[in-house]
Amino acid sequence: MGFNGKPPTPFRLCPTAPTRLPGDMETTTPTLEQLAARIERLEDERAIQAHLIRYGLAVDSNSEIEASLLYAEDTHVDIDASVFMDGRDATRGIVASPLHQAILPNCAHVMGPFVVEIDGTRAVATGYATVYVREDGDVKVWRQSFGRWELEKREGRWQITKRVSRSTGREDAAALFKAVL
Repeated sequence: MGFNGKPPTPFRLCPTAPTRLPGDMETTTPTLEQLAARIERLEDERAIQAHLIRYGLAVDSNSEIEASLLYAEDTHVDIDASVFMDGRDATRGIVASPLHQAILPNCAHVMGPFVVEIDGTRAVATGYATVYVREDGDVKVWRQSFGRWELEKREGRWQITKRVSRSTGREDAAALFKAVL
């Protein structure tokens, strides 16, 4: 019995774990393989979050090469259905563009939070990117967008295979999020 005289409420150690009661050793003892799989998933999610944060740091530091290396060779980028890039080399244009160069060094790309869904060596991260720019001593939101980042684990590291970004306020922006709700 619980402290209130009622049976204990079932709890969940993780969303994918079966429901169980405390003390039910048969169902509460995960195998080493299950624990290893959970740890690997957590490590992958953390690596994906860090990967997307590195994108913001790379573009803010005017690092074309470092930013492009976050993308796969066969990547596709779609920004506001008006800027399209295919291939890793093309993504260098994000940093090199006159629009981006005009806000350097006074910009900060703040990435996230992201909902990350992983299926083996493929993942989708959906979340926000907010770009702040300092002008005349004031810091303002320059752009805020919703993004869907598709990634694959290749050669032992996560790489962006597809990026779709929509500025907030666009009619088509909400569609990116409905898939994760």
